Amino acid sequence: MRSQNLLASVSFTLAILANQLGSVAASSAIPNSINSRTKQELPQVPPTPRPPVGNRTPGGGLGEQAVCPVKQHELTAITPADTYGRTVSEYPTFWFYTPYTADEVQSGEFSILTQDEETRIYKTSFELPTEPGLVSITLPTDVASSLQEGQYYHWYLTLSCLSGTEAENTITIDGWIERVGFAPDRELSPEIWYDMVDYVAAQIQTEPASENELRQLWSELLQSVELDHLIQKPVIGPVVLTDSDI
Repeated sequence: MRSQNLLASVSFTLAILANQLGSVAASSAIPNSINSRTKQELPQVPPTPRPPVGNRTPGGGLGEQAVCPVKQHELTAITPADTYGRTVSEYPTFWFYTPYTADEVQSGEFSILTQDEETRIYKTSFELPTEPGLVSITLPTDVASSLQEGQYYHWYLTLSCLSGTEAENTITIDGWIERVGFAPDRELSPEIWYDMVDYVAAQIQTEPASENELRQLWSELLQSVELDHLIQKPVIGPVVLTDSDI
């Protein structure tokens, strides 16, 4: 009930804010209605089964031999608890909280695959910033990397930490994203989770005059998915990509 009420509040607040700041440009032709006879003649396509739950934070303990430093808060995907969310974008942006810095992590890797995991859509290595905070990765605007409507995709983010002896240990989180068609009644809605998070985070970085309203919206958004402990963390933005494989 708490999450539902918060999501409703987020939707209302975002509608007001988007009107003030200027909503993200989007255009979509709404198809003409199909008469009832034609609908009856269309074959019934079974819905694609929803994928399994992912890992918003690293699964299991790192163990006694772990070399990744222990932090107050873990590496975390900015997603609902089941890591499932939607986008209307061909090239969406993913947000994460990292408690680590470039001095503590040798490298990071992000990849995204089709639901059956037989086709890799995109993979890139990256460097973390010099301070902990919320960072993002956006799929490049390349045909091979575009997400298709009605499809689920499985993403992974891995960090490789270093010890003083150059021993390596990796921690991984993973989740799911579904590309859906644009509809005016759900633009910038919690139903389209990945786009909503990116919109608010981007506005926080570029609209200091509206920071109080944006921060309130950001707070409600994170509370709705029980990420209250990340509300005050800095919103840093894109990581530095070092090697991409499209």
